[in-house]
Amino acid sequence: MSSDVLPTILGIILVAAAAAFALVPFARGVRAESLSTEPGVPDRFVLYRQVLELEFDHQLGKLSAQDLAQQSSELMAEAGQALRDELGSIGELDAEIEREIAAARAAFAAARQWQGSEGHTQAASTPS
Repeated sequence: MSSDVLPTILGIILVAAAAAFALVPFARGVRAESLSTEPGVPDRFVLYRQVLELEFDHQLGKLSAQDLAQQSSELMAEAGQALRDELGSIGELDAEIEREIAAARAAFAAARQWQGSEGHTQAASTPS
């Protein structure tokens, strides 16, 4: 009988740990970054992320080139307006936008490369 108790207790602990892991995001509540922006003012970094997601969807074939061009130009116009409102100087807006987009693309590419290398590592370590 005592040999049946240990696996039961371990199973309960594992289920409780998995449930806690799944529920942690809900317990944390609203993220701090969503509180940092004023209501009604678009966060330009969110807009940049949306442009990157559109480019990724286009690469996957989920979005046509025409839709990509239209939607990304609308988002970039919103981001430009948000940056104009924030900085107030038109002289450096283009350079600032390009720097931010380049940084976002580099981060996005690094994340994809990291995910790809993890997949190759797992595939190489798995015996055939």
